[in-house]
Amino acid sequence: MTRLIRRGIYALPAAGVLTAVPWLYILRGPSLRTDPDGFARDAVSPASAIAGDVYLAGFICLLFGLLALYAHLVRTPAASWAAGGMVVSVVGVASALPVFGVFGLASAILGDVYLAGHKDVVAAMLLMGGGTPSDRLNSYFGALMLIALIGSIANAVAVWRSRTLPKWAGVLLVPGSVLSMTFGPLAWAGALCLIIAGIGLARGVDQAADPTVMATRTA
Repeated sequence: MTRLIRRGIYALPAAGVLTAVPWLYILRGPSLRTDPDGFARDAVSPASAIAGDVYLAGFICLLFGLLALYAHLVRTPAASWAAGGMVVSVVGVASALPVFGVFGLASAILGDVYLAGHKDVVAAMLLMGGGTPSDRLNSYFGALMLIALIGSIANAVAVWRSRTLPKWAGVLLVPGSVLSMTFGPLAWAGALCLIIAGIGLARGVDQAADPTVMATRTA
């Protein structure tokens, strides 16, 4: 079980990498406002589908990484905080996964419809792409970010009280989890925080599994 936890915790930095890489492709794509034809062709391209799949894989890794973190923290004095953080965080990631999946699928479908000659769907494309304000989307993503914030704060407190993991990594986990729910440059900042925090937590779990290190910390 310990070996599984030690391996699973590396899903956290992997989540940071996988959620950052697709933005290298997404942000260089055509603008929907200035080049809707180019945007539609890009939306239906295999490269766009791959970028979307990689992005979803990043959130799946985040889910497994948080579960591995809980499996370690539940054995520490911070078990109650770890349980609360795990439950709320899982709810947040599970709620985000279908939304990002639908966004990727809907963009491709709307792109097909647009390229078939139905230019009026550009209004829907603007809504889905954030080019036009949408109260529904803003409310949903606001709720996702709030859930992520609550869960990540609980996880940070659990890491802080665990006596086995670096406190700074728990602090970085907060912006990493929250900013990952955003679009654009802020998502990159969140991915970077996830990578750094994940590596720190993974090294902490490895050290905690070393009896010599544990004896030194508890002495």
